Amino acid sequence: MIGQLFCAFGQPFILNASTPYSSQWFGANERSSASMAGGLSNTVGMAIADLIVPAIVTDSGSVQTNFLIIACVTTAVMIPTFFIPRQPKTPPSYSASNQDERRQPLMTTLWSLLTNRNFMILFIAFGVMCGLASTLTSMLPQIVQPYGISYDDAGYLGVAFIVAGIVGAVSTGIFIDRTKLHVWVLRIFIPIVGFMYLAFFFVVEQNNYDAMLAVCALMGFFMFSLLPVALELSVESSYPAPETISSSSLWMSSQVFGLVWLLSMNALIDTSGQPPNNLRKGLILAVCVAMPMMILSTVYNSPNRRMQVEKEQQDGENTPHS
Repeated sequence: MIGQLFCAFGQPFILNASTPYSSQWFGANERSSASMAGGLSNTVGMAIADLIVPAIVTDSGSVQTNFLIIACVTTAVMIPTFFIPRQPKTPPSYSASNQDERRQPLMTTLWSLLTNRNFMILFIAFGVMCGLASTLTSMLPQIVQPYGISYDDAGYLGVAFIVAGIVGAVSTGIFIDRTKLHVWVLRIFIPIVGFMYLAFFFVVEQNNYDAMLAVCALMGFFMFSLLPVALELSVESSYPAPETISSSSLWMSSQVFGLVWLLSMNALIDTSGQPPNNLRKGLILAVCVAMPMMILSTVYNSPNRRMQVEKEQQDGENTPHS
C-alpha cells in the first residue's frame, strides 16, 4: 500500500512534464510530436508491462522477482535524468524565451483558466474521453468475459486498443505539426470516438470477438490521436498562462473522471442479468457521456494564441528597419 502511494504521488510529475518540456525544448514544428511522445510514454510502459509481467509472474513466489525487475528498470531509467540540462542554451521559440516573464500567481492562473470558455471545453471533453478510455481498458475483462471471452483474449483487445492508439497518436502528432489543423482534428475525431463507443455497445455479444477486436482498434486509434491535439490546444487556448498549469489541469480532469467512471461501471454490473454479471448498463453510460462531447468539440473556436504571438514576433524580426 505504501509503495502504491509513492507511485501514485510520483506519476503526475511524469504525466505533466511532456507539454512544458516540449514547449521549452522544441520549436513550433516539433512541439506536437514531442508532446505526443511524452504523453504516450506512460501508456507504452503499461502496454509493455501487460505483455511481460504475465510471463514473469507464473506463481505467487515470483511476485517479488517481478517487483525487483521493475525497480531495477525504473532506477536505470531515472539515472540519465540527473544529467538533462534545465533548459536549452538557445530558446527554440519566442514562447520558450519568455517563460519566466509569463509566470504569475497560481490563483490568478487558475481563475484565468476557469473563465476561459474554450479551455473549459477542452477540460471537460478531454477528462470525459480520456477517463472513459482508461476505464474501458481497465474493465475489458469484466465487460467481455460474461460473453465467453477468456481473460487472455480480453487482454488482446486491450493490446489492440493500445497498439492502434500508438499508431494514431504518432501519425496525428506528425500531421498537426505540419498542418496546424488542431481544431479540425478535434472536431472530427471526437464524434468518431463517440460513435465507436456506440458500436462497441452493439458488438459485445456472444461469438463476436472479431468485431470487438476491430472496434477496439479503431477506438484506440482515434482516442489516442486526440492526446497530442488536446494537450497542445490546452496551451494554445490559454496562452500566456504557463504550460505547467494548463496541460496538468487536463491530466487532473482525466484522472478525476476516470475514477468516477470506474466506480460507476462497477456499480452498474448486472449480477442477475442475461448473461449474469454483464456490463450493458455500464456501456450505455459510456455512450451517453461520450456522444455529447461531439457538441462541445463543435463549439470550440479559440485561435492558436501562442502560434499567433510567435508568428507576429518572427514577422517583426524579419521586417527590415529603415
